[in-house]
Amino acid sequence: MARKAVKKAAPRKAASRKGTARKTTAKKAPAKSAAPSRSIKVATPAGKTVTQSALLQIVADHAELPRAEAKRFVEAYLDVVKAHVLKGAKVKLGDIGMIMIRARKARMGRNPQTGEPVKIKASKKLAFRQSATMREMVR
Repeated sequence: MARKAVKKAAPRKAASRKGTARKTTAKKAPAKSAAPSRSIKVATPAGKTVTQSALLQIVADHAELPRAEAKRFVEAYLDVVKAHVLKGAKVKLGDIGMIMIRARKARMGRNPQTGEPVKIKASKKLAFRQSATMREMVR
């Protein structure tokens, strides 16, 4: 007797669609397209000052560069930031915040010892405004 080859039936598509139809109706929030964050090991305890020498060593280790090259890079970066800020531009420093020069108007103040009014001249000051991302990280 000859045997007939029996084909397996393909899975029913209608049954598999029922479960997925419910899942696709729920809307999902779009994923943020942020760059992947690379963690940096920080050995300095909170509240301590990081010296320029220590900072350069951390940058050199993180970027896998010789210390001299990291020093040239950091100094060049700071020179460019200073030049733009001194020309009156606002410089955004990544997700940290923005550095700028703010003009302060002339105003009346008081001498704290005598209490007499003193006129304070108009001036400029260096100002920093933290970004929303950094504000949330600090909280």
